[in-house]
Amino acid sequence: MSRLTVVVPVYNVEKYLDECLSSVARQDFGDFEVVCVNDGSTDGSREILSAWERRDARVRVVDQRNGGLSSARNAGIRAARGDYVCFLDSDDRLAPGACGRIVEVLDRTGADAMVYGARCFPDEAACPAWMLESLSPRDVIYEGFSMDLLLRESARPFAWRIALRRDFLEARGVLFDEGVRFGEDQVFCFAVYPRSRRTALVSDRLYEYRVGREGSLMSALSADFGAKMLAHNRVLERILADWDGEGILGAHAPEMVGFCMGFSLYDALKLDDGAYLPVAEGLREILSRYWSRDEVAAMPLPRATRRMTLFACYRTCRSRAARTAMAAAWRVQEKGAGSLVRRLAERAGCPRG
Repeated sequence: MSRLTVVVPVYNVEKYLDECLSSVARQDFGDFEVVCVNDGSTDGSREILSAWERRDARVRVVDQRNGGLSSARNAGIRAARGDYVCFLDSDDRLAPGACGRIVEVLDRTGADAMVYGARCFPDEAACPAWMLESLSPRDVIYEGFSMDLLLRESARPFAWRIALRRDFLEARGVLFDEGVRFGEDQVFCFAVYPRSRRTALVSDRLYEYRVGREGSLMSALSADFGAKMLAHNRVLERILADWDGEGILGAHAPEMVGFCMGFSLYDALKLDDGAYLPVAEGLREILSRYWSRDEVAAMPLPRATRRMTLFACYRTCRSRAARTAMAAAWRVQEKGAGSLVRRLAERAGCPRG
């Protein structure tokens, strides 16, 4: 048995695979295994994996028909033999010393889950500001669950910078949702943290994320806000159903309604009717399974969140100007007035002062 299993899902990444696996092989901590899940690759990825399997006894390859990223990660979890499990996408890299640091922190803290920082490459400047922020956790340990882990800490959405105790995953039945093609990391985070008895965040940048790979699903959806927000609705549907099944949704209703507004509806408010209406109507149908409009109206929601929920979700707003005003009010509420001024200046092409 190894101390750590590094799960690497592989699908048509022959261009990056050697660099990825080399970053693991060069680790100064040697008590790990690498489970590479070949998810039905049709390029030269399988041949590269075979060469690594012959070269390094710590590398094991699991073959399966193409089932997607979540399916491949789940296959890796099931094949894992290590005390701990972490994830490495096959076009990314582990930073030097990452494996040893993961094991040291999980041993010392006894945490079920550990979140660590990451940097972007090959061009750090190409990394969006929101991503840089989310990849920069502070050093803190949470005993039990707090909504701060999901709403205030830099602890989501990326599963590839979360390491977990394998017996925790098995005991709690935590796996990736294979029915979600985009946003599976969000669903995973919302499943892990409420179940974790102790969660450790460390500021160390142990992961190196490749920015802007051509052909990625994230790149494709980012160009189509309407499709992205509809995909966000599907993510919310899975999260709310899981929390309802766990019996924890009611205790966090206002925070979850607020999260739904920011995650799905905020960007949709700025779209034309043809793109906004499917998002708003779909979100209303999901939320109505748990709360009526009157129940939402009685929740202690911030003013801008309440207005967005009641008048742009539970009732669709046909005025684009009114929707834009709601979006601006929500941004000021969440980010401060300066954030809105900067956003407007950027759109106008004004240089930063």
